[in-house]
Amino acid sequence: MTQSSLRNTVKILHSALFGYFSVTRLPQESVMNYTEEILHAISIVLVVANFLLNTRRALQAIELCKESLVLLSNKVLSVKKPLQQKFYGKIYHTMFKAYRRVSDHTNAIACGRKLLIIHHECDDTVQEGKISIALAQIYKSQSMYAEAKELYERAITIMQKTGNIRGESVAFGKLGNMFRFLGEYFKAKDYCEKALAISTEIGDRAREGTWYGNLGNVFFSLGEYVKAKEYFEKALAISTEIGDRQLEGTWYGNLGNVFLSLGEYVKAKEYYGKALAISTEIGDRAGEGTQYGNLGNVFLSLAEYVKAKEYFEKALAISTEIGDRAAEGTWYGNLGNVFRSLGEYVKAKEYYEKALAISTEI
Repeated sequence: MTQSSLRNTVKILHSALFGYFSVTRLPQESVMNYTEEILHAISIVLVVANFLLNTRRALQAIELCKESLVLLSNKVLSVKKPLQQKFYGKIYHTMFKAYRRVSDHTNAIACGRKLLIIHHECDDTVQEGKISIALAQIYKSQSMYAEAKELYERAITIMQKTGNIRGESVAFGKLGNMFRFLGEYFKAKDYCEKALAISTEIGDRAREGTWYGNLGNVFFSLGEYVKAKEYFEKALAISTEIGDRQLEGTWYGNLGNVFLSLGEYVKAKEYYGKALAISTEIGDRAGEGTQYGNLGNVFLSLAEYVKAKEYFEKALAISTEIGDRAAEGTWYGNLGNVFRSLGEYVKAKEYYEKALAISTEI
């Protein structure tokens, strides 16, 4: 869609809005016809908005949706309240996706909350459960853990009520991940095991692999490295079997972490190398940066400081390129460790200060 055609669509929408002022004086039959025209216009605008969203023009999609909301608030539509609610749901759903796309978490949460109310009032428990999980993920990303936990638990209840065991598995697993993030490892283990049991039962191999990997993360956090290795290997086998290259790279990297923690540096280097090769192959720049950094850690542990510096600098360059401030701070700190080990204390101080500045900023 060209900018010109987009402007024309907006103009049509505005024209429909201006018609509101005369509609209240129309006879009943004309009001009904006008109602149909409004809903038809909104349907067209929603198609356009979703096209814009799918072609990376989320902000324009949001503007069209806002126009639709004004149009939908027309009093004449009260005669078709259920249909009006259905359209509210469609508009807010598009806005919810668009706000998430541009990382506008505040507005995404506002739209998600409205969607929960709409789906609950319409008794659409399937969508209510899905939105609960999606909204919980946003709350978790914003460190609003109480709200996230409440929504994950709400989703579990809904999934159990509707018999959606696949959705139940997802909600259990994501709640388990949140508990791991909070350091509540035994709760995390409990929920991830529930998710794994369901996925295994229904033959969902992709999620089965994910939950094996997540349990591996739990055991790694508990310092149970042999157990973590066992679960990461199961996750890796499934990812290889189903051809999920991204997750395959993730589990190779996590096994590298296990070997590094066990002091098996040659093995760690081998597995990080495999993870790096996959990240490079699939164009995963964030993963590529992580594995360069992990290899830097191996060389640092082996006291190969020049090599460690080389790999940390590669990791730092990628993190800076993709705007990952947290990782950028990590690699500045690790480069500080290298310079300290080399006795270059002024340089080490400079890098530690950069790491501290980023940590304070974020």
